Amino acid sequence: MSKPLLPIVLVTGFLGAGKTTFLRHLLLQAKEHGLKAGVVINEWGVANVDGAILESSGAQMLGELAGGCACCSSQDEMIWTMLELGQLPREQQPDFVVLELSGMADPLVALDGLTVAALLPLTRVASMVSLVEAALVPELNSRSDRASALWTRQIALADQVIVNKTDQFLRGDNIESGKATLERLVREINERGSIFFAKGGAIDLSPIWERIGGDDALEAPNAGKAAHDDAQTLVLPLSRPIPREQLEAAFLNMDEGVWRAKGFLKVEGESGLFLAQYVGVGKTQFSLEEFEPRYLNAVPPTEMVFIGPNLDKNALLVALTGQRSLV
Repeated sequence: MSKPLLPIVLVTGFLGAGKTTFLRHLLLQAKEHGLKAGVVINEWGVANVDGAILESSGAQMLGELAGGCACCSSQDEMIWTMLELGQLPREQQPDFVVLELSGMADPLVALDGLTVAALLPLTRVASMVSLVEAALVPELNSRSDRASALWTRQIALADQVIVNKTDQFLRGDNIESGKATLERLVREINERGSIFFAKGGAIDLSPIWERIGGDDALEAPNAGKAAHDDAQTLVLPLSRPIPREQLEAAFLNMDEGVWRAKGFLKVEGESGLFLAQYVGVGKTQFSLEEFEPRYLNAVPPTEMVFIGPNLDKNALLVALTGQRSLV
């Protein structure tokens, strides 16, 4: 019997949204449930402080990622940290790992790193929790700066959205109507995630325990299902070699609903394995380079991992292979 995948819970939210307070709540309840939680922190200059706070709540501190953005060199560090944890014998692993992202971190980059081929047989992103201050929610659709775009991304990708500090924002006789307005605004960004209103980040954690105890990875659609909801992850097996010109044309004309893609492919007329990478947010970028898997225990599967708000499996398959079926 194969070892179950190690569940990862991503926690994100802009600076001051209440991530550490929420995590204390999560860790204390995990202890009550008899679950051993491991924590990896990715924070701007306060990792030691957060680490001490969380460790006092019963967490097993597993690592700190430098740089505070879970991208570039820190993304590599994150991947290696999760790879090492995933390869441990089951009795040495925590029951789940919490990865606390910096408020300045783009969760799409973190999800991109956590879906590399080497991690897929070892770990799964069970849930992503996003905290946002209630007072900031009305500003999200009226601002166009980088910070607002980042807050929006954090909300859009989450399956659990916590509108925090509602006690500081909603007062008097209009609390219920105020909550309804906040919920409507959040739903404009994320149509299907669970929404909680909280004081001090304290919510009903049952949905998270269910995700940790289940088998599903975040946003992974069932085989054969075309995905149309926001913030999905889609793995597309591509066993046959594909002409280089067809790959380049497919990615350079990719639908705007694909934010990111990465994977290993075979190129027609060429031997070996190629690493394909695509960025569709901002300036479109596509690269295809030969990959030497000498440091891996096994050759990674030929497949692409797509992340975006509108992933059409059939359309992607036709664009990349000219076929409507994997058969």
